[in-house]
Amino acid sequence: MHTDDDVDGPAAAWPLAVLLTDDRADAEALVTTALAGRHREPTALRRAVARAALDAADRPAPASPLRDHGAAALAAALRALPRRTRVLAVVHLLDPVSAGELRAGPAETDAAVSALAAELGRQDARALAEREVLEAPFRAPGSPPPVRRPDRTPLPDRLRALAAGSELTTGQAAALEQDGGERRRSRRRTRLRVLAAVLTLAGLAALVRVVPSPGEEAAPVDVFAGPPRGSLAGNAEFLAELQAQGWAGTDLATQPPPADRRVVWAADVDGGRAALVVSGTDQDFAAAWFAGPSGAPPRGMRVQAVQLAPDRTLPVALAAPVRGALVVVGAPGDQVQVSPRPEITADGSVTRTSAPAATVDGVAVVELPQSTPTDSPAVRFSVVRDGRELPAGPLDVLTEPDPGPPWLPRLRPAPRPAAGDAAAGEQLRGLLGRLGQRADTSGTTVLWAGDLPGRDDRPVRTTLLAVPQLSGAVVVTAPYGTPADLSGRSDNDSCVTGVQPAGPPLRQRVVAVRCDLGGPTPVLLVVGPRGAGTVRLFDETGAALDDSPMDDGVAVLTSPAVVTDVEVTTADGSTVRARVVEETDLRG
Repeated sequence: MHTDDDVDGPAAAWPLAVLLTDDRADAEALVTTALAGRHREPTALRRAVARAALDAADRPAPASPLRDHGAAALAAALRALPRRTRVLAVVHLLDPVSAGELRAGPAETDAAVSALAAELGRQDARALAEREVLEAPFRAPGSPPPVRRPDRTPLPDRLRALAAGSELTTGQAAALEQDGGERRRSRRRTRLRVLAAVLTLAGLAALVRVVPSPGEEAAPVDVFAGPPRGSLAGNAEFLAELQAQGWAGTDLATQPPPADRRVVWAADVDGGRAALVVSGTDQDFAAAWFAGPSGAPPRGMRVQAVQLAPDRTLPVALAAPVRGALVVVGAPGDQVQVSPRPEITADGSVTRTSAPAATVDGVAVVELPQSTPTDSPAVRFSVVRDGRELPAGPLDVLTEPDPGPPWLPRLRPAPRPAAGDAAAGEQLRGLLGRLGQRADTSGTTVLWAGDLPGRDDRPVRTTLLAVPQLSGAVVVTAPYGTPADLSGRSDNDSCVTGVQPAGPPLRQRVVAVRCDLGGPTPVLLVVGPRGAGTVRLFDETGAALDDSPMDDGVAVLTSPAVVTDVEVTTADGSTVRARVVEETDLRG
């Protein structure tokens, strides 16, 4: 972590923001707030991040799944501290110059550092004890546990190492710069409007003209302004009837419709008909998407989504994942670029490629790969206006029929039905939606399904799924589901979703996933080729930990957190090695 002035822009404040928050989104929010200020020097940015962290509201955050025990202990210690104590301790240890701006005396600052050190001592001791419990089953009988001493690394160095684990790429830094700039310009416009109002009240409005000076940006563009656009824009009867349609199912379902309701865009698209209608002014402004079958009259179209008081300078979009369509409505002159889905390369990396879309009067209608119904479609879009890329506006999703869970091929016989079986279909639908793939053409295969031990040794139905990619890589996920308990609560989640690089066919692959299902220790599920007899576990240093038998190529083991690789001996005596699957961000 840098706390000097050799790094500019978001990177100067990013490590500090990481240490003062519990997830990446909150860290990005702190940096964006800092970038919206007037001062851009590294010291000023870090100072702004610290002040913003003090003002942020507390909210619970889940523990981070860090594999490094020292990093996990430090993250837990930071989470355990009150917000002000955490901010004072971290800023004092890493950026004393900024600490002087937080209005805290030496006594309070020293007490905060002491509180962090004491909490870290407790978390370190807990981590050592948990590691001993996890590793004990893998030591030779009668052998003493290894002597482990507390981490004596200076606290500032441990903080820097923890921050370094959350990388800020060049593209991410540029996005934060853009968001901060947008917020800064918005504040400036607000100040100008307030100034004009004050001068008007003072009787001086005739002397004041708020106009952009040379080099400033032009007045904001309203994407909803202007005459109707689209292939149905010339059909006056259709437009009038559409304006008169009620916004059923929304708080804006007024009759008769407001006089200011109007159609922004309406057109026939592949497989249907869609329209964007707006109503109201100022804070009561709203935009609604309508959709219906091909050739549908206005009365045959239904409200799909409503945006209340949207940012009128940003484009809006409607996606239909099942039909494979996207509509983006911007301002005339805008150019739309679209990335249909993430691309997973042969080495398991997740990337994206964007291409220009045909844009007419600021509107692009794009054909997409058909996908499963989802609330989080794989498609991403961006809009370039006057040579500058805009932040993505809202993306609404068309309500489409759900065909139900698909039939999936299996490499092993199915277990007896259980209450948790439905989790596989639900989790798979969300995953395929994020990947932009259809269940019936994705090649998704069930590698294994069965029960793993959960809380109080209750069985938890778990399914190991593989989704092949065009590159040869394979996306692996392990959904699990439990029946509702007496309180009505049930679990439906996934142990992990990650990527294996291109390699052997699914029948010959080895897949290892770690599942924390509420039991005393996590479970390691290893699935290899049928007939495989043994599996060997390895830690992060490459040292072998233990050999365990497999049942027809499957092993369910107590999983110490140090296991990073497994090696399976197949029926013909050959060995296949694989890394334990880790959680992967598939957004690209």
